[in-house]
Amino acid sequence: MTRCRPPFPWLLLRFWFMRILPVWSLIALLMFLMQLAVCGIVHDNQGVKTLLGLIEVLPSIVKTALGGDGLQAGNLPGLIAIGHNHPFVLSLFLIFAVGVPTVLLPAEVQRGTMELILSRWATKTQIYICAALMTTAGMASLAMVVFLGTVTGTNIYDFGEPIPLYSFFQLAVNGGLCAAAFGAVALLSAASFRRTGTAVSVAVAFIVANYFAAILSMWWPRIRWLRSLTLFNYTNGRKIFGMHEWPVSDMLVLGAIILVVALAGGLIWRRRDLPL
Repeated sequence: MTRCRPPFPWLLLRFWFMRILPVWSLIALLMFLMQLAVCGIVHDNQGVKTLLGLIEVLPSIVKTALGGDGLQAGNLPGLIAIGHNHPFVLSLFLIFAVGVPTVLLPAEVQRGTMELILSRWATKTQIYICAALMTTAGMASLAMVVFLGTVTGTNIYDFGEPIPLYSFFQLAVNGGLCAAAFGAVALLSAASFRRTGTAVSVAVAFIVANYFAAILSMWWPRIRWLRSLTLFNYTNGRKIFGMHEWPVSDMLVLGAIILVVALAGGLIWRRRDLPL
């Protein structure tokens, strides 16, 4: 008898999409409002002075995390870009990147529902592909929400000079690939470990280590080489705003990382014995 390949489980993809949509919508709304708030502060000269005065009082490492030397009164794009790399926004990315794959894979295994999903003519590979699509596409789309928030804010408020929205679009695409890469790492963690808590801990540790390594390496010259080992190294804002070019090489590296890490997670997931 010929073995038939099961059709792609579109119903499972739709079910997971509807399950994740409320969380994604809440995170997207918070990110969008954050961009409006930053634009509202930056468009006002007095607000800019207050913001820069507050930043100068903060430790230099915090200033580096918010944008470094680009935070100057005459550099409107640099000030608006605070909303793209603010720790609050990055924390929201972290919640989605870690929460989605761990809820869809190891949590389903622990609850015993993965056995039911596998009994519905859905292969382990197809289940992993559904989780991968939810994670990486969700992270990339959140980056575009950040860009739309910037577009809306710059149209609501008058800055007295043109804002390079195309550069912010480039930044969103580059940042979306970086966010999807972190999502792929979280997906690999979710596919590798038996317990949800372990998968969450490993993914969070990796993302937080990347963030602090990137910030500390910019602040401490002796460990500047450490930034090249982080995923944040491939978000090239200087090339985008300074040279007005696409960071093609950085984007290709991020794309390769997403592909390799996602395939590694799929291979591990496929070889696992389920249910555990």
